[in-house]
Amino acid sequence: MTSFRKEFKINRRGLLLGMSALVTVASFTQSPVLAASNGHIHEPDSIVQFMLVSKLLVPHELDPFVGHKIYNALSDSEEGFDNTVTALQDFIMKNAVVDVEHLMPALTDAALKNSALKIISAWYSGVVHGKSGDRVVAFEEALMFKVTNDVMTIPSYAKSAPNAWNATAVPLLNMPSF
Repeated sequence: MTSFRKEFKINRRGLLLGMSALVTVASFTQSPVLAASNGHIHEPDSIVQFMLVSKLLVPHELDPFVGHKIYNALSDSEEGFDNTVTALQDFIMKNAVVDVEHLMPALTDAALKNSALKIISAWYSGVVHGKSGDRVVAFEEALMFKVTNDVMTIPSYAKSAPNAWNATAVPLLNMPSF
């Protein structure tokens, strides 16, 4: 009678390769970006709407992760923030506003204008100012640092830039000796 059992041998290299392949597959399936269908995270409509309004208010490439944090912080600090974002988007659509330079003078409602300024301020400073205090939502990704990142380093205790503890600081100019 023939045995259906086949001798199974595994060596250390095969075991390590198999384990590393399993870990890699597991990390990709745990990743929220790749686990979501089509490789996109499905955001609630309110966050998508906030990012659309933000894109008009702040004409830069905006980080969706930072946008989510700004949205959450503004929602916590301002009552009815979703309604405000909807009202801003409706105003933009109704008046066919194409950029922030045309939007701000056209906004006559003080509450809407104030909310638009809060959104702009949060993107540039990385801080949301609320009733219960200030909430930092971004540091390296704050847009005020993006404007000068080619000539200045972001303020940090690191020598050259945030999270660059081993890099040698490049002097900006020759300092005079006295």
